[in-house]
Amino acid sequence: MTNKTIIITGPCAAESEEQILLSAKEAKKRQVDFLRVSLWKPRTKPGFDGLGEKGIELLVKVAKMGVNPATEVIIPSHAEKVIDTVLTAVPTAKVLLWIGARNQNHYIQQEIARAMGNEKRAYLMVKNQPWPSLEHWEGIIEHVLHGGISKNRLLICHRGFSPNGHANPYGYRNVPDYEMTMKIKNKTKLPVLFDPSHTGGSVDNVFRIVKEAAKHSFDGLIIEVHPNPKNAKTDAKQQLTWKQFDELLKLV
Repeated sequence: MTNKTIIITGPCAAESEEQILLSAKEAKKRQVDFLRVSLWKPRTKPGFDGLGEKGIELLVKVAKMGVNPATEVIIPSHAEKVIDTVLTAVPTAKVLLWIGARNQNHYIQQEIARAMGNEKRAYLMVKNQPWPSLEHWEGIIEHVLHGGISKNRLLICHRGFSPNGHANPYGYRNVPDYEMTMKIKNKTKLPVLFDPSHTGGSVDNVFRIVKEAAKHSFDGLIIEVHPNPKNAKTDAKQQLTWKQFDELLKLV
């Protein structure tokens, strides 16, 4: 990764080829680091949970357009298939995979990291767990390192904690803990990104919370942007248009 601000952006979930290729064109114009093409979506209740394995070809098409793809993975085989398919098809591409907040099985965390092997073009990002705990968050990082991934291919992402019992005057979807996040960053010496979309929960809150986060030493952002947010199949309220994304970057 570079020393500049890392930007990962794109729809909450990959929904169709048209949606992703349009997103890739917009991302390429802005030279973002990775386009979010999330194929597997954990859901609170049954519903659209992503295109799954059949969407991996979309990652290849994005990579062939000169845009590096990124996706959440749930189990080790997801990581293996994405890395093998995309990086074999496009020798110049990089991929970013991430372990989401709900994926708190330490065996799976270790195995996903192990599945990434020594591929220097594959990066892993880990999000914090839903409940506030410095020890547990450190444990996630230790588990993936135990799985064998090198620190120079690892990133951390703060997406806030469940608001239960926390002061939440703006009605954030998840409440950030900047102090804990900076403790993690200083202790691990790893790049730390901020997720204003899953923290804010609405477009207005995304703008508000990015201003807050700018006061702290984050290394980048992962922001949800959709070609047509009103028709998004997941998290429609928090996804920006590309025009709004351009306005948001002026705050970074």
